[in-house]
Amino acid sequence: MSAAPKHLYLHVPFCTGRCAYCAFVSGPPSANPADYVETLLCEAAARGFPSLGPLETLYCGGGTPALLGEHGFVRLRESGLLSLADDAEWTVELHPAAVTAPLVRTLASLGVTRLSLGVQAFDDATLIRCNRRHTVRQALEAIEIARAAVPDTGIDLIAGLPGVSPDEWTRTLRRTVALGLPHVSVYALSIEPESAWGRSGMAPPDPDRLCDAVAEAADTLPAAGLRRYETSNYARPGLECRHNLNTWRGGDYLGLGRGAASRLGLLRRHGDGTEELLSPEEDALERALTRLRLAEGFDLDATLARFPILAPYRGRWASRLADFRAHGLLAADNAPTLRGYEVLDAMERELLR
Repeated sequence: MSAAPKHLYLHVPFCTGRCAYCAFVSGPPSANPADYVETLLCEAAARGFPSLGPLETLYCGGGTPALLGEHGFVRLRESGLLSLADDAEWTVELHPAAVTAPLVRTLASLGVTRLSLGVQAFDDATLIRCNRRHTVRQALEAIEIARAAVPDTGIDLIAGLPGVSPDEWTRTLRRTVALGLPHVSVYALSIEPESAWGRSGMAPPDPDRLCDAVAEAADTLPAAGLRRYETSNYARPGLECRHNLNTWRGGDYLGLGRGAASRLGLLRRHGDGTEELLSPEEDALERALTRLRLAEGFDLDATLARFPILAPYRGRWASRLADFRAHGLLAADNAPTLRGYEVLDAMERELLR
């Protein structure tokens, strides 16, 4: 068993409905959603972690974690499962329709430091097509309520949603900028087979229009002070999501709850509960190449010093990184350019060949 992890992801699989693009594990809450905390406690104990901490980061995702309710979050904090470091980052995802002033005040009192609201679009017709179950007005009110209790409140947007014209996307980005948020995530729409849109046979978004939408976000948000620090994430300096940075830098993390993945040493646990034991080389390759997503750049010398088993890759990687720079895919520090972000998967495949 690995040492107790410093980074924990808690999955709350409750939702009042399923968004049209969603393929995550989720379902209606039980009669008393707070009882789910006991499920998490039992799972942690069964996996050899009756208590955790001090945690550096804690991320509660879903589903709709707000459906745990104030009582559920209090039970979680007082359960003995986790303790937080003095400077810990605790993020909770919230659906705009579930945001209330009492809930966010409770979260703040328990130690929550970040909130992430799934806004996705600033157009009511688009939200209806997505089955989001909130309106633009509700989203704006939720942002205001959340920020009053937890100033580090950000939002998620989705680029490439059906029916969204370039002009509407521009308005969405301008409205986002006007809010002065510390963190914005912009995810490119993919049509997952298990989603309602996937089952209906909906075609994926036009790749050129999707790239244009992502590129516009990459221009608009940094101009407003939100630095693109990862392929889908923008933040004001110092307000990047530390939990996700740990993952992209190849760190360990424990996931608890139905649908949560983990990475502990050579053990990778998938969201469906299946596990696989990676070889040391497979593990090192995966952890090393994840850093390509980050704007901080891919330091070849530091990577090979961290993972000596990858030393045989030095010559090949140095050559291919030079090719990527020559073709404008990487900057001088091996950070992705705008074009590089668009072809990250292809670059990773080239480094694995």
